[in-house]
Amino acid sequence: MNITCLIHSLDGGGAERVMAGLSSRLAGRGHAVTLLTLDRGESDRHLVDPSVSRRMLGVMGETRSLISAVANLRRRVRVIRAAMVDSSPDVVLSFCDRTNILAVMAARPTGIPIVISERSDPSAQSLGRAYGWLRNRMYPKANRIIAQTVDSAEYIETLLISAGRRRVTGPVDVIPSAVDTPCATSDRSVAVANRQVVSVGRLEIEKGFDRLIDAFAPVVKRYPDWKLQIIGEGSQRGPLENQIRQLGLTSSVSLAGWIQPVWQPLAAATIFVSSSHYEGFPSALMEAMAAGVPSVSVDCPSGPRQIICDTLNGLLVPNDLAGITAGIERMIVDSTMREEIGEAGRDVLTHFGWPTMVDHYERVLAEESGR
Repeated sequence: MNITCLIHSLDGGGAERVMAGLSSRLAGRGHAVTLLTLDRGESDRHLVDPSVSRRMLGVMGETRSLISAVANLRRRVRVIRAAMVDSSPDVVLSFCDRTNILAVMAARPTGIPIVISERSDPSAQSLGRAYGWLRNRMYPKANRIIAQTVDSAEYIETLLISAGRRRVTGPVDVIPSAVDTPCATSDRSVAVANRQVVSVGRLEIEKGFDRLIDAFAPVVKRYPDWKLQIIGEGSQRGPLENQIRQLGLTSSVSLAGWIQPVWQPLAAATIFVSSSHYEGFPSALMEAMAAGVPSVSVDCPSGPRQIICDTLNGLLVPNDLAGITAGIERMIVDSTMREEIGEAGRDVLTHFGWPTMVDHYERVLAEESGR
């Protein structure tokens, strides 16, 4: 097949990691793959295989008024459409909500089949009034829609039915994300001695790092030799730094910034914690588990409960501050349970491996392209 893939950028994040890996693996299977990104590629943090034809469209940017927003939307659609046509694809695959909307708008007049993939929880992710309105009208016009969990798929199905314009080929497909094989696994004798809680993700509100810091504050009072390290970068760095200072945690909590690859600091963790308010299919959680790091996750909507069988390969806790605190403390106190969970967590490599995910995407793309 000749496949054109579209995403906003490769600037960190789970969706970007998966798109880079998926496009590279599709190319490795003999398909001609073009990867379009809306940005200029100046902040790439994920690499693609040289066999993938990469094009940066340079249409990202802020809008300050309704008039400029409409003008920029039209310009982005025109540029995306021209790039799609120029790449002569049999099928287009788009990732992420706002980009999916633009992709459907661009592909419709061309007759090119369009497959869109939701990478977050659409029931929790707010797109704003304008993009929410556009999603209700554009998603039903896609040829195929992919979600990462059954809950997300059911929500999208409801959205399609309520829009009254259901024109996708079949039911929403459910294809979970994939986890990379670790470059480093956890040496538990070293990691246990570190007494370190680690979390990984973009420093954005939905990741819940503010409540993770609040939840860690009472923990470090009772266990003062433990530390919290948050790996990632984003718009909330300033507020989080202020919070750490105000709580008097500068010696106990650190914001490590973006680290690539993340495997070494992740493998050094005694415990991994995911504190997100909602998720799509949390890559960082799966990476920690694959590396053999005992993992705690809030039982937030979509994602963690599909990955963790509670107290068998991970620890699910209530989606609130008290739940996070209790989960961390339980892992600190019950070392036997913690280490058994860490060992069992490696099973994510079997259940969520790349070959299975690529097989599913390849099948959907082939069905829609007619190849």
